[in-house]
Amino acid sequence: MSSKRSSLRLVPLDDAIDWVAYPRIAPGEYFANCYWAKRYKDPGMRRWTCLLRWDVLSDDLLNTIAKCIPLWFALGDADKPRASRRGKYLREWARANGGPPERGDRLSPHVFTRRIARVEIGDTDSPAPYSVVKRIIRWETRTSVIRSSSPPVKAGSRRSLQ
Repeated sequence: MSSKRSSLRLVPLDDAIDWVAYPRIAPGEYFANCYWAKRYKDPGMRRWTCLLRWDVLSDDLLNTIAKCIPLWFALGDADKPRASRRGKYLREWARANGGPPERGDRLSPHVFTRRIARVEIGDTDSPAPYSVVKRIIRWETRTSVIRSSSPPVKAGSRRSLQ
């Protein structure tokens, strides 16, 4: 027998290669809750990315149909993330915020979290397809931050009612 054949061995089942199976549901329109949003530099794509994770809900909003359905926004390949005027991130951020950013706003991805939206779900074109949010149709809940055009009132001070 040759030494090459004797060095071959069968791989036991406990050495099998695992992979993460992402959820897959029928494409269509659903209610979804955005529970997580982060920006990061994707080493594989060599660009900045914002990832939103969604739980897809039933029409009565009481049951979860699928968990952790992703939506990605590209934020450029420069040293810092950038929301271009023609990009999807800025457009969707303004819709979620209820208006365009004020001068100096940093466009935090947290404007998307703890919100329910009507979304369109579709499949990826990968060898093992999974569901992704293709687009946000409309926001069903408002932001939790209330903005006021008047300056804040200091404790103990009175405003004139004239």
